[in-house]
Amino acid sequence: MELRHLRYFVAVAEELNFRRAAEVVHIAQPALSQQIKQLEDEMGVTLFARTHHKVQLTEAGQAFYLRAQAILQETQHAVQDARAVECGEAGRLTIGFVSAAAIQVLPMFLHQLRTARPHAEVELKERAPGEQIDDLYNRKLDLGLFHANLEDDLFETALVARERLIVALPAENPFARRDLIDLRELARETVIMPARHATPGYFERARSAYQAVGVMPERIYHTSLLQTGLLLVGAGLGISLLPESFQNIQMRGVVYRQLTHAAPTIDLIAAWRRDNTSRLLEWLTTKIKAFSDSQLQTGN
Repeated sequence: MELRHLRYFVAVAEELNFRRAAEVVHIAQPALSQQIKQLEDEMGVTLFARTHHKVQLTEAGQAFYLRAQAILQETQHAVQDARAVECGEAGRLTIGFVSAAAIQVLPMFLHQLRTARPHAEVELKERAPGEQIDDLYNRKLDLGLFHANLEDDLFETALVARERLIVALPAENPFARRDLIDLRELARETVIMPARHATPGYFERARSAYQAVGVMPERIYHTSLLQTGLLLVGAGLGISLLPESFQNIQMRGVVYRQLTHAAPTIDLIAAWRRDNTSRLLEWLTTKIKAFSDSQLQTGN
């Protein structure tokens, strides 16, 4: 049994006339009658009751019509879905991100995707940079958003944000009463920062902020995610250097302050495999690269 047999059968079932049905499916009437007879023989049932004056569906034919019609409709939907994926109108993307990306950049890209590609499916995974890089290698992610200096020909990257570092302190910390803070004075404070991973990124940038003023923190707590570090700051367990966009996160027990010295910047990048053939990813990364170019031109 082939799909054409279902199309022929449905045409006859809806027209209840072999001549008109043959015109609908664009074959000769004798050929259509032969195809229907072959279908009945293969199924071992009589689908149509035929007389010289009329054609009617049998009870078995009525049951088969409902199923055949549903199969043809699902087949058409499958074809439409495949065409939509092929041209990048639909599909599925798995996007990894760090908490800093969720503040501004990720919502912006998701809004563009939802507006222009409403049928696209997106799975979000909050992951540390090292985990995202591993997942990109293993094809578990289509796109990653994280802080790292990724130099690997397997990947294409785009800068999506460049932010100054600020300091988050417990509200009860004496330094929280100041508007500007000299990082050298915080050397004895416990610092909470993401752990180092194989690809240079946030850890190195945070450490360079201390090195630039000639000090190093005495105690460091390592976390996987910046958001986790912020929770620990709120609990009074230390301070944390964060991208300035974190000021948009109002958390009880946490205050944000600018640094007196020229603060280093931290880059947030988007990364994806060059050999990923997803048309939907191609559409999204085109938008990301255009945004990256505009950010570089404006110096943001």
